[in-house]
Amino acid sequence: MIKKTLLVTLDFPPHLGGVASFYYNVCKRLPPDKIVVLAPDGKGADDFDHCEHFPIIRKKLLNQFPQSWPRGLAGILKLAATVRWVSLIRGISQVVKNHHIELMIAGQVLPIGTLALIYYQRRKIPYIIFAHGLDILLPQNYLRKTVILKKILSRAKAIIANSHFTKDEIIKLGVKAEKIIVINPCPDNTPAMLSEWKAQELREEHELIGKKILLTVGRLVERKGHDLVIKALPEIIKSVPNLIYLIVGDGPNRKNLEHLVNENSLRDYVKFIGVASEKELACFYHLGNVFVMPARQLQNGDVEGFGMVYLEANSFGKPVIGGKSGGVTEAIIDGQTGLLVNPDNVNELIKAVIKLLTDMALAERLGLQGLERVTKDFDWQTQVEKIKEILK
Repeated sequence: MIKKTLLVTLDFPPHLGGVASFYYNVCKRLPPDKIVVLAPDGKGADDFDHCEHFPIIRKKLLNQFPQSWPRGLAGILKLAATVRWVSLIRGISQVVKNHHIELMIAGQVLPIGTLALIYYQRRKIPYIIFAHGLDILLPQNYLRKTVILKKILSRAKAIIANSHFTKDEIIKLGVKAEKIIVINPCPDNTPAMLSEWKAQELREEHELIGKKILLTVGRLVERKGHDLVIKALPEIIKSVPNLIYLIVGDGPNRKNLEHLVNENSLRDYVKFIGVASEKELACFYHLGNVFVMPARQLQNGDVEGFGMVYLEANSFGKPVIGGKSGGVTEAIIDGQTGLLVNPDNVNELIKAVIKLLTDMALAERLGLQGLERVTKDFDWQTQVEKIKEILK
């Protein structure tokens, strides 16, 4: 029988993002009397929580975690003496008592894993860690965080990794392979959300009629590779003059990307859409001809742990182009569901994009094979059944 479980996470709807979506899709498929969520408070949280069938508890203190970490386990326990951490631990204790919690899930290895470790030391409640790639690699730039990271992972009951790439990185830290289970994220946005009239409205609003549409969906951060696509556009346009590049999403790198567009005189070819609703996003996937996101691993370890957006595009029957880095090579089967390119080689990207925009037979074949793979292998209920086994 599944243990009564508490998920503590910094990312949960209505907050946007792949991690938040991942946890929501898992929680809503678990028995509602077996899962409780503890997440940050924020705008729209009350309205969101009111519609859900499982308990969601909001704590503003979860938005105020310290950004520096002490040395070793002794230092971690000293940190627990601060008012903020004591308040959080007391809050968790109350939730554990009121809801008869038997197991804890840490949504982020740092800092939530630290909290889970402290609580395990005090109350012997076992915990599970979710790992997404970046959260494993980035802390390793700092010795103290690496020490804490290893302690958290070593004492976890189990670790759920979003890809075999992430699993391999965890094994490098000394964790036994049998302790790690791979659960791939599944498409959150599907053709079932598509509105044909809305798609036509967006086609007219953004002047897309008669255009070949290149699409990227994701946060505007350096690792996603939007800049490489923009740099490739002048050559691509020579072969596909009726091209429009749609960038859906927002983030800290937007100004840099807009500057790059202006610098290359591409304002007539690039449209920044910003954040899109689920219905709008379904329309953009539908309207796009080719999905592209040449994600790369940065020197600080920032990496795409998997890349659910490639699967979402495939679910609409679209071919995809991704960078050979991180878990992207698991999200895309090169030559079968899309094409993989060296994310540091703009010429490879140019050739791949032109190939899929001009060879309609190839583009259609890859898109349909991608759709078939998503339908067969990436189903949320199947993935959640695996998680249920860990929660027993």
